[in-house]
Amino acid sequence: MKKTVTILLTLLLLVALLAACGQASDTEAAIAPDPIATIEPEETTAPDYDYDDEPEAEIILLDEIIFEINISLASDVLLGSFSRLHEVDYTILREANAGGAVESFNGNRLVIWADVPLYDVALISIVDDFADGELTFAPTGSFGHIEEILPGQAFVINAYVGGGTLPTSGISFATANGQRHYFWMQADQSVGMYPNPFVESNFLDMFEDGSLLIEVTRGGGTSQYFTVTLDEIGDTDPVDWFIENQHLWYLFFLVEFAN
Repeated sequence: MKKTVTILLTLLLLVALLAACGQASDTEAAIAPDPIATIEPEETTAPDYDYDDEPEAEIILLDEIIFEINISLASDVLLGSFSRLHEVDYTILREANAGGAVESFNGNRLVIWADVPLYDVALISIVDDFADGELTFAPTGSFGHIEEILPGQAFVINAYVGGGTLPTSGISFATANGQRHYFWMQADQSVGMYPNPFVESNFLDMFEDGSLLIEVTRGGGTSQYFTVTLDEIGDTDPVDWFIENQHLWYLFFLVEFAN
């Protein structure tokens, strides 16, 4: 009898212990976080971008046009290197500034070209003003408009006549981004010449072996040399010949200015 009671008590104790363990497991399961739930990302909504509101600086940067513009005296070789020439006579600007017809003058023939398309190209007249210690230039008129000059083509100015120290004329054009540029046009006459045909009295004596060497320098840069022979002058008076051929030592350049 005692043995039966002991077995029953043992069984009851075992059942109680199992029940207690089961409750503890349920409690731990209730407290422990679900590992999958902890790494589940929160639901987010992607922002609705308006691409029209992107920074304009990038667009402006893409639209910038860097170009090289050149000016030179005309020669048959240079003119022959272009596929098309757009020619304008400088006399129209001179007549506009003078208010009427002007004396005919052969002048120089200038060639201007660039490595990007130029639009609405024109000659411009220029005035200068000195105020607050600063020299400024402004265009006063435009002449001889050319609608478009493409790379490989050139803008040719016939019968150019320069004079004075300050520029009185130039060119204007727009690039593909719509920006307009203004350049003054000037012949650098402050170059060193040796020998100088206008001050040396024994001009013909300076020819050695039938030729005369003229050295041209600008701004301390590399010298350029031109050789003139007696055969080129022929029967023409030497001083007259040099006056008519001043382009041998003139160096033309363009300088951009703000309008």
